[in-house]
Amino acid sequence: MIHHQASELEPQEWDVHTGDGVVRAVSPVPRETWARVLATDPGATAFHMPQWLDCICTVGGWHDASRLYRTGEGRELVLPMVRRPRWFRTLSLQASFPPGWGTGGILASGGVRPHEVDMILADLASDGALRTSVRPAFAAAPAWPDQAPGVVHIPRKVHVLDLEGGMDVLWTQRWSRNTRSRLRSAERRAEQAGLVIESGHSPELVAAFYDLYLRWLDRRARERRLPPAVVRERGKRSEPLAKFHAVAASLPGTCRILVATLDGEPVAATIVLLHGSSCIYWRGFSDKETAGPLRVNQLLQLRSVEQACDVGCSHYEMGESGGVASLERFKTNLGARERHLAEYRLERLPLTRLQDRLDRIRGAVESRLTPARS
Repeated sequence: MIHHQASELEPQEWDVHTGDGVVRAVSPVPRETWARVLATDPGATAFHMPQWLDCICTVGGWHDASRLYRTGEGRELVLPMVRRPRWFRTLSLQASFPPGWGTGGILASGGVRPHEVDMILADLASDGALRTSVRPAFAAAPAWPDQAPGVVHIPRKVHVLDLEGGMDVLWTQRWSRNTRSRLRSAERRAEQAGLVIESGHSPELVAAFYDLYLRWLDRRARERRLPPAVVRERGKRSEPLAKFHAVAASLPGTCRILVATLDGEPVAATIVLLHGSSCIYWRGFSDKETAGPLRVNQLLQLRSVEQACDVGCSHYEMGESGGVASLERFKTNLGARERHLAEYRLERLPLTRLQDRLDRIRGAVESRLTPARS
């Protein structure tokens, strides 16, 4: 199937021919249809909201490339997706979603079905983009294939805390004795120290969160013996301040920033995203020297879980850990369990293999440039 090139704002429609008939596709997705499908998918998260896609486009220079598929059975399937356009479509990049912007995948009433995933993957393969990547949420993972012809399959895993039954069940059944002891200790230490926790989505809380992020970058630079200015600049490019201001302003009822302060100084902060049955722990940073002894990070997690339970969320997703053992232990100690999923990439050139090689080379160079610890 051939897609006709058009301006990014001009709606496109085409037919997808399957063994069961013709599926009508539309891009971008009409917002009223998107909202209707979003409300009927039990696995939908904040990442699937149209406002989230708008933030990606505003901050990252992407364009709305979402797709709506109407099947012969009368089902409507929504693929939230963005495109970074080039002069020629064969050089464009498409993602659901780009790195740093969470999971995407397919929305459908009652959840997407395996044969619908196969149909959409085939349509994406015929699109002609240089690369299209899709990373579905863990709740939809069972509908996605372990392998697919012509698709690069990248295994991933997230940690998820089951919230069914609320806080009472967590305290009495799911959290171990050690976990309960650590959380109660965190509460006692915070009270004794006079720690204050503020929750909201104000620009002031965004600024406090971002200040902690910059301080975290500085600590990483010291630990790795790398130039602080270089580390800061790279960190600000990958996680610009505008990103967090956009999310907080665009999703005020969804984005909650928790900032812990001691004597008026922010020492730790987290951002969680609440939507439907899902609460996602999106970002978190702290002043290790001050927050560590007080167990502030554990306390912020407890307060985030309490908020999730208060609004009826059934799970608390803590995201990927990037293979960092200490971070995985932190999540496991809070009762979260591994859930496996994958990212799917359709590439006209072997970009993933090339990127893997470049990452290995960069890692080796940084290792050589970093002085050995005494």
